[in-house]
Amino acid sequence: MKKPSSWWVAAYLLFIGLQVQAADATRALQGVDGDVRAAMKALNVPGAAVGVIQDGKVLLAKGYGVLDVNGTQAVDADTIFAIGSVSKSFTTAVMATLVDEGKLDWDRPVHEYLPWFRMYDPVASELITPRDMVSHRSGMPRYDFIRFSTYLDRRELVRRIQYLPPNKTFRDVYQYNNLMFVTAGYLSGELAGSTWEGLVQQRIFQPLGMSRSNTSVQDSMRQTNHALPHTLTNGKLATTEFYDYQRFGVGPNGAVNSSVNDMLKYLDMYLHDGRAGDRQVISAAQVKELTKPVVVAGPDEQYALAWSIEQRHEQRMVSHGGSITGFTAHAILLPEKKIGIVVLNNLGSALPGKVGLQIADRLLGKPDKKFIASLNAPRESRQRESEPKPVAGTKPTLDLQAYTGNWFHPAFGTVAVQLVEGHLAVKFDAMTLELKHFNYDTFQVERLGGLVKFRLDAAGKPAELLMPLEVSAADVVFVR
Repeated sequence: MKKPSSWWVAAYLLFIGLQVQAADATRALQGVDGDVRAAMKALNVPGAAVGVIQDGKVLLAKGYGVLDVNGTQAVDADTIFAIGSVSKSFTTAVMATLVDEGKLDWDRPVHEYLPWFRMYDPVASELITPRDMVSHRSGMPRYDFIRFSTYLDRRELVRRIQYLPPNKTFRDVYQYNNLMFVTAGYLSGELAGSTWEGLVQQRIFQPLGMSRSNTSVQDSMRQTNHALPHTLTNGKLATTEFYDYQRFGVGPNGAVNSSVNDMLKYLDMYLHDGRAGDRQVISAAQVKELTKPVVVAGPDEQYALAWSIEQRHEQRMVSHGGSITGFTAHAILLPEKKIGIVVLNNLGSALPGKVGLQIADRLLGKPDKKFIASLNAPRESRQRESEPKPVAGTKPTLDLQAYTGNWFHPAFGTVAVQLVEGHLAVKFDAMTLELKHFNYDTFQVERLGGLVKFRLDAAGKPAELLMPLEVSAADVVFVR
C-alpha cells in the first residue's frame, strides 16, 4: 500500500487541529449570552451586538435587545452601529494602502505632502510625520470642543490647527488627539485624489464585502436596521440625535458605522496578514507596521498606528475602543490565536470593553468568574479638586450689555456674546453656553465645568474673552 505523502499528512493534521481548536472555542463561549444580558441590565443598555471569529470561522454573531428603547425591533448581527474611534484603524489601513503604492511614507514630514500645513509649534510643523499623527505624539491636547461647536469643512479645520497651542513637547509623550487623525485622513484623500470617505469605501469596504458599512450617519439612517443613539440621565433612557461628523469637518477620527457581521470580515483581514480570500487588501508588511508599538501609552500599554498593544494572559492583544454620542464599541485581536472579537452597543456605556475582555478571557481559558458581580460593584468616585470660591457681594464692572458683541479666535472663529433674559450667553455655531455670574468679570459655565473671564483694557472696555475650551491647556483667548 502506498504511503500518503508528507504534505497530505501535514494538511490533514492541520485540519484536525483547527477542528479541535474551533470546538474548544465554541465550548469556551458558552455563557456569553448570560454575560451580555447581565451587562445590559447592570448598565441600562437597550441594544448590543457581539461577534467572534477564529481563523476565518464565525463562532458567534448575535444581537441582543432593541434598536430603540421606544420600539420593539430586535438587534441582530447586521444592525448598524456607530463604532466611534475604532474607525481610526480604518484611516491607518487606508494610509497603509497608500504606502504600498509608494504614495505615502510613514516617516516623511507632512509638510512635504501638504506644503501649507502648520502646527502652532514650529518644530512640530517642520518634523511631524504621518506616524506621529496616528500614534498620538504630536504634543497637542485634544481640543475636542471644536468638533462639537464649530461647523467647518475638513480642509479649513486642518488649516486652523496651527492656532491651537500644544501643552506637551513634540514627540515627548502619548496624548490622544482626534484632530491629528482628521489631518491624516485629509492627507490620504489629497494624495489619492479622492476623499477619506471615498478611500474607505473603495479600499476597505468593497474588497472585504462590508456591504452594511458606511462613513456617514445619513447613510445609516436610510437603512431600516440601524441602532439609535441613547443617553442615560438619572436612570432614564432616551434616544438622542446622531452626531454628524462631516458637518464639523471631522470623520477620519471616528465616522465609520458598521455591523458585527461586517466588522468580523474586517478583523479577519488583520488575522490573515491583510488578505481577504484571494485578494491582498493590505500587504503583510504593512499589517505588521500598523500593529507595531510606537509610543508608551500607559504602565502596561503601548500604542501602534490606531491600535493599542497589551499582554493579556501571556497573549499579545491588539485592541481599540470607540465612543461617540449614544454609542460605544470595542474591537479586539488575539493574533497568535487568530481570534477577532467585536462588541457594539447603542449607549455611551462600558459594556463593549467589559464584555469584549470577558470574551477574550474565556477564549484564553481565564474567564472572570466574578464578572457579573463586578458589573454591580460601586464605582470609585473621583475626588473633585478644590474649586475657587466666588467673592460674595461682587458684580460685573460694567453693565452686561458692554460685554456683548462678536469675539474672534483664529481656530474657533467668531462667536457672539448675547444678552438673553437678563444673563450673558456665548453662541457658537452648534451650541450656546449660558454664563452665570461668579464674581467681578468672571462667569461660570456649567457645560464646560469652568470659568469664563472678561479682561478690560486700559480704557476700561472689554478687550479679551478667556474660555476654558480645553481642560489640558490654557484658556482660549477671543478678542474683539
